Amino acid sequence: MSTHEAPQHPILVGYDGSDTSERAVLWAAHHAAATGLPLVVVHCWMGMSHSGGPGSIIDASDSARRAAERTAARGLELAKQAEPDVNTSAHLIVGHPSEVLTKASTDASLLVTGSRGLGGFKGLLIGSVSLHLASCASCPVAVVRKERLAKRGILVAIDGSPQSDKALLFAADMAKARHTSLRLLHIRPYSRYAITRPPVSESKNDPVVQQALDLLDDDVDVTIVEDSLDGPTVPRNIVLHAQKASCVVVGAKGRNTLTVRLGSTVHAVLHYAQGTTIIVR
Repeated sequence: MSTHEAPQHPILVGYDGSDTSERAVLWAAHHAAATGLPLVVVHCWMGMSHSGGPGSIIDASDSARRAAERTAARGLELAKQAEPDVNTSAHLIVGHPSEVLTKASTDASLLVTGSRGLGGFKGLLIGSVSLHLASCASCPVAVVRKERLAKRGILVAIDGSPQSDKALLFAADMAKARHTSLRLLHIRPYSRYAITRPPVSESKNDPVVQQALDLLDDDVDVTIVEDSLDGPTVPRNIVLHAQKASCVVVGAKGRNTLTVRLGSTVHAVLHYAQGTTIIVR
């Protein structure tokens, strides 16, 4: 990792037995192996209470609990098979995934989730749990769709905001840990009155790009491509560039979204990016 200290808390991944959660576990295991962090596979279940209130573990059905334990064990086995050397454990927790994982994120370095779980509608591009975690988790959140080759590099969208700076540093650490390239993307606000576009070769003159380069440690061993594009739809351009990357990293909100938990640009990228999206706050 680079010289600024990264938290040594574990990586958490939610698992419910769905195909998307299996991809999330595999992605999390590979990331844990690259970073040297421990991995915790979390399976949530609501339980079946008769007198102790919702989610009472004491009165839960034995058969339902055994089924939940088997699901947690499958998630643990999947992670261990993928990366045997990673310090991996599994936790079975009573409660709704949104609440359980949001609370657990306070002690995590990264929370990993599939795009939607067993209860999601097939037509949805991202499930309600994943969207809630992206909006409310205390740590960075990786929403996994398809595993991409690491050699595709990591794309980070920047706009000069404080959360953009955090996303940049997270992406730089991730690129170094995975021995892959880092690509900076700054999309300038579109102006109908603009006559010409500055060539990409002049992107280092872009103050936002320069600010980003100044934040990176001198010993970051990554290849950086500065893309500075004019365009009317920022999310669309991010999604298009993300097609060429193993994942895209974005700040939870930009300069113009101070009163919301998740900016509209990030919301759109979450819905339409084909690969993994990581939200940093």
